[in-house]
Amino acid sequence: MKKIRVAFIGMAHIHLEQLSNQLYKHKEDIEFVGVADYHPESQEQFETHIKLNTSKKVPLEIWDDYKKLLKQDIDVAVVTTDVRDHVEVAEEILAMGIHVVLEKPMALTMEGAKRMYRAHKRSKGELIVNWPIAWFASFRKAKELAQSGVVGDIQRVQYRSPSTRGPYKLNEYTPEELSKLWWYQSEKGGGSICDYACYGCTIATWITGKTAKKVYGIKKNFFLPFSDVEDYSQFTIDFGDCVGLIEGSWSTMNNGEIPTGPVIYGSEGVIVADRFNPEVKVYKDLIPYQPSPKPNAVYVPEDMEESIGTNIIGLVREGKPVYEMLSADFNMKVMSAFDAGIRSCNSGKVEMAEEPFQF
Repeated sequence: MKKIRVAFIGMAHIHLEQLSNQLYKHKEDIEFVGVADYHPESQEQFETHIKLNTSKKVPLEIWDDYKKLLKQDIDVAVVTTDVRDHVEVAEEILAMGIHVVLEKPMALTMEGAKRMYRAHKRSKGELIVNWPIAWFASFRKAKELAQSGVVGDIQRVQYRSPSTRGPYKLNEYTPEELSKLWWYQSEKGGGSICDYACYGCTIATWITGKTAKKVYGIKKNFFLPFSDVEDYSQFTIDFGDCVGLIEGSWSTMNNGEIPTGPVIYGSEGVIVADRFNPEVKVYKDLIPYQPSPKPNAVYVPEDMEESIGTNIIGLVREGKPVYEMLSADFNMKVMSAFDAGIRSCNSGKVEMAEEPFQF
């Protein structure tokens, strides 16, 4: 059986290494044709991308022209550029009828997301957004429990980023070195919003099953005086009959007792999950002004066999739809919250969310 031919377009994203490692586990079904950077600004930047983001475990041929690479009978193009470039590169690849896998988030703006969505609808290729959290078994169990009604009506979903100071350790690089990376340039999608607040928008939209109506956001820069990006962001998402409370931070210390979430508050109980704990806990007792009682139920879901690799294989070989969180339709709904949150951070006001499918 012919192997699925995969190309990586863009070498700017740190998840290039992660994605190539994940897909390489399926090397019996997937063939790596190569990787090419997308319009590097200089030879120095190109060499930096190779040094920081390519895998030491996976043999990837480096091409000097992404257009030539895309002409090599490619089935799937994995886009690992900065976020700003998603729109143009996805439009170009979809016009060739090639499936596109975008590293999260989908886009910087709803306008950009709509451009890609239109290109997807005109194309034989699917538009897929890779969310690493899609493969967290505890998160899926938390959603399953919430949707089952075990804690009653969902009232709010909370999520925060893990303890981090950003994608690169600040003490290992000089401010001058970091300032040259897109992660520290707002116009290219750098900062904690595109790195982590996007996860919260996705989780809240996914668990509630709702589309945002309006969002209030704030952003701060506490630790990065050399950069114009935010290292802290917070969104309050109004879904109408429930809310999402999310934090995306590059300025968070370890704070052991507080789970990252999702923490799902319902009318009859609470569901607590955490990316670092396989257990999902359900609390149903209310004892006001007392320490929390023990959970009423604890679930430990099995590790997942599903992955971005199995989804790609199922799509190309059998025409199977990808998991909901990866689909273009779902990510348009995520963009309603994400886009409004970014606009609110800039305006200082509550911003109405755009309808995702009004063109």
